Amino acid sequence: MRSRWMTLSFAFAVALILALPVVAMAQTSRVEGMALQGDYIKDYTNIYTYPSCLTSVGNFMYAELGNKGVINGSSGGPFTFDRSVGTVMDKLFDGKWGVWGIHMRQETPQIGQGDALSQPGAGFGGADPNHHLNEGFDLQWGHKSGTTSIGLRLNRSYNKFQTQAPGITTILEFNPIGDPNLSRNIMGYSAGVGFQMNSRSTVELAGQYQSRTWELSTTDPAGPPFKWTDNGPTTYQIAARAMMQWKPNVMLVPVVKYTSFDLSEKFDGPPLGTITSFDNTLHGVQAGISSDWTMGTNDLMVWGLTFANNRFEAEEDVFGLGTGTDKVVITESLTPQVFAALETHINNWLTLRFGATQGAFQHVKLEDKTTSTTTNVSLSSFHMNIGAGVKLGTLQLDAILADDFAQNLGWLGSGIPKSYFPKVTATYAF
Repeated sequence: MRSRWMTLSFAFAVALILALPVVAMAQTSRVEGMALQGDYIKDYTNIYTYPSCLTSVGNFMYAELGNKGVINGSSGGPFTFDRSVGTVMDKLFDGKWGVWGIHMRQETPQIGQGDALSQPGAGFGGADPNHHLNEGFDLQWGHKSGTTSIGLRLNRSYNKFQTQAPGITTILEFNPIGDPNLSRNIMGYSAGVGFQMNSRSTVELAGQYQSRTWELSTTDPAGPPFKWTDNGPTTYQIAARAMMQWKPNVMLVPVVKYTSFDLSEKFDGPPLGTITSFDNTLHGVQAGISSDWTMGTNDLMVWGLTFANNRFEAEEDVFGLGTGTDKVVITESLTPQVFAALETHINNWLTLRFGATQGAFQHVKLEDKTTSTTTNVSLSSFHMNIGAGVKLGTLQLDAILADDFAQNLGWLGSGIPKSYFPKVTATYAF
């Protein structure tokens, strides 16, 4: 009797709290609730890495209801971040001009991702270092002909503050939060193609290029004058994956990705004309495979592994390690990282999910080329998320749950006022 009461209380708590306008989110929450990279499963968030997927995800409207605090049960800050609203539809112009995607966001997502929380690669160095709070637009278009699909994407994030006075011009051209080198303005272009290789396999190829620029300058002679800018705008990602139906209930998904960030910067002054430049880069490459098992009717179990290498090279002081003119190289290797996840449909309105990743062999090497000093660290990082989904009529609500939700069942179970759903997404299909 007690077990039955706990089960009913849990279902009621999830349904009620997700239905209230507190902290909520949707399909990015589904992927992140399983602690997975979206590349390894079928989900509409794939459209941000593989634009050709736009033609196969159907018609829907979504709302990212925000991310409050960190996903550890704490209440977080007083504000909700990373919100967005968007839609994908083929009904514009009666479907004659392809499928369209329109996205409006509070924050610029990481490259190839649907929000600023998830990351494009594996490991600590697999995250996008840029953070921009002022995305202007994100537009997508796709077209399908036979078994071949193509997709295009255009996105922009931009900030500029300029003041002018007699003999003085001051320019701040980046998102004004923290380091301007990590708050660059973005102009992005993406293209992808997907095709059926045979009756059991499909292949998707995609490329994304972003021009990331910034400037901080003044001509004030009392300043003295200076100009601090990027010294290279190029950021890009190349991705490929296949979906191969190995057995009736098992799909294999091999994935290969390469991402490159140019973080170089240039300082001109004082006085203007004395130029100091630093070449800084971050590169990440990974290759992995997952086995997606269909359990029962539509439950999903995923097991997989990925091999990854992330390399950061800097020609300047990094984290206070040197004198300001160091050549520092940080290399992270995962050989491999193992991941697993389960999504189970309890009934026709409640879905529960969990997942984890672990660096089975993870190694970080820090080299200071100036002092010929090398530091090696071997570790096995572990990360786990739990999530839930509730279907309310035609509206699907998906959430990441706080780490300790299972131990206290949220506010209804413990009376403790915390943010037990720090990330939630709402999706309406039509």
